Amino acid sequence: MKKKLFVLALVFLGGVCSFGVNTEAASINDLRFGSHVQDYGDTGFGKDKRFRTIAEMGPSGTGSGSVRQSKRMEAMFIKGSTDISINTHVENIGWLSEKLTAKEKSAGVSKRNIKGRNTTIYYQAGRGGTAGGALRVEAVEFTLTGSLAQQYDMYYCVHAQDYGWLGWSKAKSKTEDSKSTAHKAGTAGLSKRLEAYKVVLVPKGSPAPRNVSGQKNYQYVAKDSLGRVYAYKDGKRVSAK
Repeated sequence: MKKKLFVLALVFLGGVCSFGVNTEAASINDLRFGSHVQDYGDTGFGKDKRFRTIAEMGPSGTGSGSVRQSKRMEAMFIKGSTDISINTHVENIGWLSEKLTAKEKSAGVSKRNIKGRNTTIYYQAGRGGTAGGALRVEAVEFTLTGSLAQQYDMYYCVHAQDYGWLGWSKAKSKTEDSKSTAHKAGTAGLSKRLEAYKVVLVPKGSPAPRNVSGQKNYQYVAKDSLGRVYAYKDGKRVSAK
């Protein structure tokens, strides 16, 4: 008989939902979430200096970072699975996945030192962002594959400077267009830092988490080549309310 366990699948500003999930292929309770935050270093949610599992999150939320403290997030970590890749948009660099050549990607290269800048970029399973350069992460895009993708859908939202909590984005698969805005969360071209992120994995085919009071109806804000700023919800331009 397949084991069942209940996990905290959504914890958001006091709202808690539980889902019964099959754990035959992978246990999402093994996943640990963290980030590298300005002045705090590697941390779970807030200043606890400890990576937390989904089961341990409780009312703090399933994610990592800080809010209302004006601290930039410089990197994100997810431990416990190789099925989640993290692509980040970083200050002065852009989308890190675009900084690796096709040859590097096919060879499994997932990081690179930037000459003369004392900075390492990371684009790999479980790690995204930079180290050594004190650069802010501005947006993120997660990819879910493997056994986790067979059982779950992954949603995530971010807390962005001056915007607060943006709406929920859905993790993409490797086969989807990397230039699409449909799965991106955060901002680009606006010089705004990400401060925190939250993640929820729900049984495959389940509806997206509901927005709560104060959460934006869009997930991504970007400036085009003409300097115009647009908000996007599921890849479509919407009014920024």
